[in-house]
Amino acid sequence: TQAAAVVGCTYTITPTSSGTMGAPGGTGSVAVTAGSGCSWSASSNDAWVTVTSGASGSGDGSVAFSVAANAGGTRTGTLTVAGQTFTVTQAAAAVSCTYSINPASSGTIVALGGTGTVAVTAGSGCAWTASSNVAWVAVTSGASGTGNGNVAFSVAANPGSARTGTMTVAGRTFTVTQAAFVCTYAINPTNVSMSEDAGTGTVTVTASAGCAWTATSNANWITVTSGASGNGNGTVAFSVTKNTGKERTGTVTIAGRTFTVKQDKD
Repeated sequence: TQAAAVVGCTYTITPTSSGTMGAPGGTGSVAVTAGSGCSWSASSNDAWVTVTSGASGSGDGSVAFSVAANAGGTRTGTLTVAGQTFTVTQAAAAVSCTYSINPASSGTIVALGGTGTVAVTAGSGCAWTASSNVAWVAVTSGASGTGNGNVAFSVAANPGSARTGTMTVAGRTFTVTQAAFVCTYAINPTNVSMSEDAGTGTVTVTASAGCAWTATSNANWITVTSGASGNGNGTVAFSVTKNTGKERTGTVTIAGRTFTVKQDKD
């Protein structure tokens, strides 16, 4: 009496991959589902993965394997089990990472704001991040990286007194110092001589952006006709009445500066 030939063998394996195994290595198993009398085998395709039991079988069965410790980067290997591919993924070996940044501070950024960069030195494969700890400093590029890299940042205009903030770059503290906002003003011209007749004139104001100013007459015969207030650069227009008496001198206070008007006698 002789058994019938085995026809139409099908095989499945569960699971089809190991997931990610730790760098120190480990063990695992694969379940094989096969028809009764259907034979199969299991073998490793990589030296660091070893079939420890179940190298062959018939019908349902199980294959055990071991994974060696990993001394390098992330790696992927395979087993062939009952003609199916089983994938083994192993995490990279732990790396002792050290980090340094250069420079350690920004120096002093001008009140109007500015930009800068920080160089990061790190071992190959060592990941890092960069973030600002204050609202007025922003990381514009290099918010994360691996190994050596650069972080770029911008500093907003300072509306007040001198200030200091920090960024955290690759676990290190980077200090940003910004100068106080100081308004400067100039007027041109600073004086004018006019005839006894009524007349007009203008004064140019030069001021830092964001710096407010006013213009007021200190003589009843001089009138500020436009530009009584402004912000940044601007122009003040004025007029004088006809002089019917002696030579006279008056002033206009513009952006904290004194503008002098002399008018000839009648």
